[in-house]
Amino acid sequence: MYIKNKLLLSGGCLALGLSLNTAVFAEPMDVNSNALSVYGQLRVSVDSHSGDWATGQNGTGVASNASRVGFKGGYDSGLAGTKIIYQAELRYEATDDVSGTAGKSVEFREGYAGLKGKSWGKLRLGRLSTAYKTTLTKIDPWNDNAPQSRSGGRQGSSEFHSSYFNNAVDYLSPKFAGGLTASVWMATEYDGSTKPLHNTGTLKNYKGGSVSGAGIKYDSGSLFIGVDYLKMNATTISDASLSNDTGMQIGARYKFGKTSVAALYEDVEKLGLGKNSYINVIHSIGKMRLIAAYGTNTNGVKYGNKKWNNISLGAKYKLKNKSELFAAYNSRKDDTSSKSYNSFTVGINAKFGY
Repeated sequence: MYIKNKLLLSGGCLALGLSLNTAVFAEPMDVNSNALSVYGQLRVSVDSHSGDWATGQNGTGVASNASRVGFKGGYDSGLAGTKIIYQAELRYEATDDVSGTAGKSVEFREGYAGLKGKSWGKLRLGRLSTAYKTTLTKIDPWNDNAPQSRSGGRQGSSEFHSSYFNNAVDYLSPKFAGGLTASVWMATEYDGSTKPLHNTGTLKNYKGGSVSGAGIKYDSGSLFIGVDYLKMNATTISDASLSNDTGMQIGARYKFGKTSVAALYEDVEKLGLGKNSYINVIHSIGKMRLIAAYGTNTNGVKYGNKKWNNISLGAKYKLKNKSELFAAYNSRKDDTSSKSYNSFTVGINAKFGY
């Protein structure tokens, strides 16, 4: 009798377990489904520096260029016509354990949770890559490699295009009128907070208070235009060369045949970061993209009110799964002090899950 009852109990528990399992996982969370995507990039290069670099920066080394791994996805929220969306991404130093921000071998990048509806748009909360940044990332093919226009804020665009705003919320509208989208966003801290509004470089000096922005983009495939505005209102600024004020930018790209031309103009002079101009031309030959770019920075108090010019010439070769081989020469010049900063980079961006 005991054995029989035990078998009956075990069978009942198994049936209950199967029933619960069926109910809980009615929407499968298989890896690389719409609900759960695992992705990453191993971005490594051999970089050679020459010119008037700071002590210890001339010579040749192997570099990790924002290598990363992450999880993202979207699934039905239970609210009519609405999905839960999320992302959690980590950067890791693939070549050593001290080159990351503040010497970290692993650090948190972008992360958010939010809701998305086809009829009303997308709302996110977390550490965010805001619309101000994504106007540039749409047009610069060298993001996270040595020739990128945002490097140091002096190659054609400011550090507002780098990394992420902390404690942020943003809203992005659905597409309307044939390719228009609108966005608003804000990063904010409690009164008296000494936490930075941004998580990298120069912008970590803006602490407490808030920063907000708005923008509109048009993307028809062959033509892209982005116009963005931001306003900084930090409680504390721990760098006398920076200020609370406003900034704006306009960026565009046009494709015709196998060639594209893109440009950006950014005015963040009142914030202490000067005025930036950037242009690139890309021509495709089979799996090869030939890229030429030029950028300037002027009147940046943070950069000594100097005139900086930057030129880069390079190529990318397309591999499977959006991976690529690349090689490029980059020359940044401080015209005011007659100094030059040159680099040559060759490497691979190996990607998965995209």
